[in-house]
Amino acid sequence: MPKTFVSGALLNFNYMGERNYYKIDGRVLSTPSQDLSSEEKIAEEKNVKAFMEKIFNNGRDSVFGELIKKDEERIMIKDFDKYIRAEAISLGVEDLRQPLPGRRIHFALPGGYHKQFPHLRQTAGGNYEPFSDAIYIKKDKDMNRWKIAHIALHEMIHAYSAIRYDLDAAGELNSAKLGYNTTGIKSGAEKSSGEPETELEVSQLFLGFNEAITDLMAQEILDKHQADLSQNLNISAEEIKASPLKRYGYCAAVEWLIAKIAEKNNEDKSVVWNKFKLGMLTGQIMHLREIEKTLGAGALRLFANMGNSKEANLAVGAFMSNYDINN
Repeated sequence: MPKTFVSGALLNFNYMGERNYYKIDGRVLSTPSQDLSSEEKIAEEKNVKAFMEKIFNNGRDSVFGELIKKDEERIMIKDFDKYIRAEAISLGVEDLRQPLPGRRIHFALPGGYHKQFPHLRQTAGGNYEPFSDAIYIKKDKDMNRWKIAHIALHEMIHAYSAIRYDLDAAGELNSAKLGYNTTGIKSGAEKSSGEPETELEVSQLFLGFNEAITDLMAQEILDKHQADLSQNLNISAEEIKASPLKRYGYCAAVEWLIAKIAEKNNEDKSVVWNKFKLGMLTGQIMHLREIEKTLGAGALRLFANMGNSKEANLAVGAFMSNYDINN
């Protein structure tokens, strides 16, 4: 078993008696709660460890079109690990995962990147893959380094976010959660011959919301540490100015949410913002109930669908406009 893979034991809690929870290397895996014999419990724990080891072994040490990391990029990764961990500690996070090994953070030329991920849009700049626990960043040789820093930090925050894998009674993955983003997975309908479809049906909640929290946190860290990063990475003020941070459109919606909740609860916006960040890093999301307490029934589902389609995004924009007009 790889040295960086840490086996875990059954945690001492059970959510409403419905799931068993295991924690391994800062990540959580759950199985249906059953009245297991001691032998069955041992077998289940072995399956859990095998699943997590498979996740770890899915990661590659090199990819198509990989570029050798420059010294400044290695320094950047170490700095970002330090900044993210410091932010987590300030929020009260007690059990943050260990840093992602540098060999699991890949910089690749555009051709190699899209060969690795043909399903991603050409505008994609990078991604964190929770099913291989690795980061991939698309990089042109002459790419602005401040832009590279923004993409790398965004994906590293994803890697530090709370991760949970939910298995069904057959031991198959049926749900995965990264920060707020929940992905439901189920097999397609059976064919007339009785053979199951090979394609899986995938549904997502809080996709845009999670991207917004991640990007806002990345922007906050870059702003806070710009002077140190500029010096450590030898990035001039002109180079930073030449690549202003481009935010997800979802960021404005989350900032609007924060302002409305803070106003209703008569508290500073930073209090709400800290709860949002904490939820992404710990997986504890009870504070999201404040969305419907503030905006009314149906609002949580509306923002949960943000990022799933153009229609869902337009619905959020229309809701915000109507709310501001009528309140």
